Amino acid sequence: MTVTIAHIRSHGVRQLLVYCRGRCEGDWPCHHEGTLQIERFSLTATLAEIEHRCRCTACGWRKADVRPDYSKPLPPRTSVGWMKPKRTRKKRDK
Repeated sequence: MTVTIAHIRSHGVRQLLVYCRGRCEGDWPCHHEGTLQIERFSLTATLAEIEHRCRCTACGWRKADVRPDYSKPLPPRTSVGWMKPKRTRKKRDK
């Protein structure tokens, strides 16, 4: 079964994770990664087709691993941060 953009969108995914599988100098792995918004692709495009079109901006290789990004964005924080407690003074008996 080929995975299409339409199938990925039906699961609520809005971006793809792209990992470079290329090699840098000395046969070291590149490890460059990025994200792609899926709105830029047609609904019938497959992940395999997108992998073949990706080129790493760090090393220039055309070997990529493309996966759906199922992570959900974190909700914005509503806390006010850390607050120093008020000091209370004890009254002395005279």
